[in-house]
Amino acid sequence: MLKKLFIYFIVLWTGCALYSCQKGEIVEDQRQLARVAFKSYSGENLGIKKISIDGEFTNYDGPKDSYLFIFDKSKDTSVVIAFGNEDKIVLKQRLALKSGSNIFGVYPKSPLDPTLVVGKNPLEGAQSDATNYQIKILNYNKIISPNGEPVRLAIYSGTLVFDENTFEEKMVYAKEPILTTDLITDQIPDDFIKIPVAIPYYRATVLDKDSKPLLINGQQVFLFLRLAALGSDPIALIYLPQKDPDVIFEDDWVTFVDGLGFELSNVWLKK
Repeated sequence: MLKKLFIYFIVLWTGCALYSCQKGEIVEDQRQLARVAFKSYSGENLGIKKISIDGEFTNYDGPKDSYLFIFDKSKDTSVVIAFGNEDKIVLKQRLALKSGSNIFGVYPKSPLDPTLVVGKNPLEGAQSDATNYQIKILNYNKIISPNGEPVRLAIYSGTLVFDENTFEEKMVYAKEPILTTDLITDQIPDDFIKIPVAIPYYRATVLDKDSKPLLINGQQVFLFLRLAALGSDPIALIYLPQKDPDVIFEDDWVTFVDGLGFELSNVWLKK
């Protein structure tokens, strides 16, 4: 019924435009029926209840999970606002619209800000690969980066070794890193980091932007990557939030961490 009313409106509008010509000239109709929809890159329900375009609320088209509106093609862009529960604004952005279908991919602005933004898919660029974790890392920790300074991570593989003298297992890390990352900040990096799934333990030494060990009050800083929870075909964005050091022991629960230890396990987006 709603769709028929919109079609009728368009036909009526076109007829009026044709008969309102001056001196025999045809006046081009600038308004056409269109629809807009939002899709999450990671597949979760966005919770959008209604949207407005340039201050005018649109009509929900249930079967297509989109919103119908009359599009003014004389405009280059329009202000699109999406509302969630209790009329809370979950997206506000100026977007280029067109007649017909407008489907926009969205993601949260950051791990700390759930407001949605339309933009490039942060999970794009990684192909399915069950042999490697494919991750992007963001850092929001003010102890490590008080003023947002970029850091690098030298990531080492670890192995539990049985000590016959103490009859205890001890964590031993390789002498050379698996890899050293590019600069890590609170912004989404372009490239994914590939880390082999077959290695059960990882520890990253935090380096400064010049690839020298970062020291805080004379202590080195380590990140312990908890990646197994990402699953069998892991593609994800993970981040270090603002928190105090929270790892005291190595994974053997016997050896103390020789410095400041942080667990890196928070997942922001996952494919």
